[in-house]
Amino acid sequence: MSEKRIYPRIDSDWPLFFITDDGQKQIGYVKNISLSGASLVFTREYRLIPEKHNFTLKLRNPQLEPSELSIAGLKEWTKIEKNVVYLGLVLEELEKGKKSAFVRFLSRSDKLHVEAILIEND
Repeated sequence: MSEKRIYPRIDSDWPLFFITDDGQKQIGYVKNISLSGASLVFTREYRLIPEKHNFTLKLRNPQLEPSELSIAGLKEWTKIEKNVVYLGLVLEELEKGKKSAFVRFLSRSDKLHVEAILIEND
């Protein structure tokens, strides 16, 4: 059965990091990403509080110029299960240049590397 999605998912096992005062530690991975969002899987127990936590996605592709793109603070919490967070990206809030760069990065997924970073706000 094929998915009928406007924006196909790119499956991955890219790292999900939590940033603390002591540095960063890996707490999971990015299961998949598309233009409409990302699925993040937590391999360590972590209690998420949507009002207190933000995610940053850092995309890298050495075949593109510039080769890095960072998208921060865009979230729409759609579903939180035991160890999986389905994070919907609010793309309409992205500036036009960053939105087109995001599309370009995802369209060249053969060399794409993504890191998801969880940041806890005070």
